[in-house]
Amino acid sequence: MSDTTMRPEPRTYPQTPTDEPVSDEILVVHLKRGGDVRSEYFRPPELVSHDVGDGVLAVTLAPDGENPGRTRHFPLTEIAEYVLEAPSAAYEAAFDAWTQATFGVDAGTYRSMRDTTKGVTMAENMRRQIAEGLGVDPDAVHFGGSFTIDDDEDWEGSPDDE
Repeated sequence: MSDTTMRPEPRTYPQTPTDEPVSDEILVVHLKRGGDVRSEYFRPPELVSHDVGDGVLAVTLAPDGENPGRTRHFPLTEIAEYVLEAPSAAYEAAFDAWTQATFGVDAGTYRSMRDTTKGVTMAENMRRQIAEGLGVDPDAVHFGGSFTIDDDEDWEGSPDDE
């Protein structure tokens, strides 16, 4: 396990990554013990998630070579502050370059598609995208080797149709 009491060195990224770059966002937990405040730092890929509930900050960590995945619990009464620092501009540029090279879309479009389709099959995602592009209700789009639109009134058609 890496030392969580030292701020990690900034990550560097290639101009056009061939694999998805790992975010350099950092969760900083400032703990108050006695009269002192000490800090712990967590970042992906070690940091899987964090959550607050029942008076505890739970920090879920990925398994590493020596340790299985685990969750560390910090009582809120022992925390002076915790901050999730956003990814750097270097990461954002590398991520955008990766999405452009890999998927042909910018990072914002990629994130939007990814966030709205978690747990959704590729066919369902395509159905939603077709419906959005046509401006119709996704429930009106059906596949069957091709797709159909249930209600012709939802279709605005092209100006050539008039």
